[in-house]
Amino acid sequence: MTVQDYIELGFTVEQANFLVKNGKYYRKRFIQLEDSLHNKGVEYLKELDEQFLIAQRAIEKEIRSWYQRFAINNGISLTDAKKWLTAKELAELKWDVNEYIKYGQDKALMQLWSKQLENASAKYHISRLESLKIQTQQALEVLYGNHLDGVDSLMRRIYTDGYYHTAFEVHKGVGIGWDIAAIDQRKLEKVISKPWAVDGKNFSERIWGNKQKLINEVHKEITQMCVLGKSPDQAIKNISKVFDSTKKQAGKLVMTEAAFFSSAAQKDCYNELDVEYFEIVATLDSHTSAICQEMDGKVFPMTQYEVGVTAPPFHPWCRTVTVPAFDDEFGIGERAARGEDGKTYYIPSNITYPQWKKSFVDGDKDGLKEVPKK
Repeated sequence: MTVQDYIELGFTVEQANFLVKNGKYYRKRFIQLEDSLHNKGVEYLKELDEQFLIAQRAIEKEIRSWYQRFAINNGISLTDAKKWLTAKELAELKWDVNEYIKYGQDKALMQLWSKQLENASAKYHISRLESLKIQTQQALEVLYGNHLDGVDSLMRRIYTDGYYHTAFEVHKGVGIGWDIAAIDQRKLEKVISKPWAVDGKNFSERIWGNKQKLINEVHKEITQMCVLGKSPDQAIKNISKVFDSTKKQAGKLVMTEAAFFSSAAQKDCYNELDVEYFEIVATLDSHTSAICQEMDGKVFPMTQYEVGVTAPPFHPWCRTVTVPAFDDEFGIGERAARGEDGKTYYIPSNITYPQWKKSFVDGDKDGLKEVPKK
């Protein structure tokens, strides 16, 4: 945005000059902040890749072991697959099932599965095919139980870090600081669990849905292997393809949710700081989408902050950010000075984030100079 652009929006020349000056600082710092939060998601995806690989190998091992145990003449028919397990085989399976139940006791996403396992453990008869489905599903339940825990933890960190670092950068940008209320954990729970996309689902519900789809695909391939009476090689190959596409979907979910919670943290922080306007800043490179290129540089009042319309994310894998737009240097501090002491303080240009947090979140103002009241 140029000085003339701001003037056309109704700002005075003095205000426009201030906005352009501070805008350069905020653009640089908030892009760096977004990169930092984005990288948290990227690092998590590396862990998720490993978890998917572990689950895939476990399923492959279970299928080959099961096939080797029950196949006759290098094949197993659906009729043979539906035969009951022997008493010894059933006892071995029930031992495994009880171990599965113990593992899933503390996993929120595995509560329903634990109930199903308890029902299976009470059965007098379980077919060979059903036993394989139980063992392969356990690998997927573990995968997605860990996945949900990981995403939940990641989104909480992204929101919390985004909120506090946004306040830190705003304070540094205007050169003054005031008390910032610590994030209320009950409010954080609401933010994390509230659906935000058009499908009306939160990330927990999406992860659960993706888990069910993958379970159904794996079970379908296992059943098809028996129907055709073939070796497990083709089933394992098909399952591998399904894993690849599912993993990509999981990555898309993680990075899009990360972008949303980063944006939500900024919005909530802007409201806390009485920011009245925000500007869209796109990361302009060969990967930038057409919509983000078009939105770059546009300024909106906070009353029009709407994800996907005036604020990011505008699409999956979105990297666009917002920056605050102030029309004066000290007015923002005067409007937002609602801390316990109701005061504002000059901030050293070299203040670090830990020092800032200690002063304005934890309340230790030692060494800071108060801004005189007008």
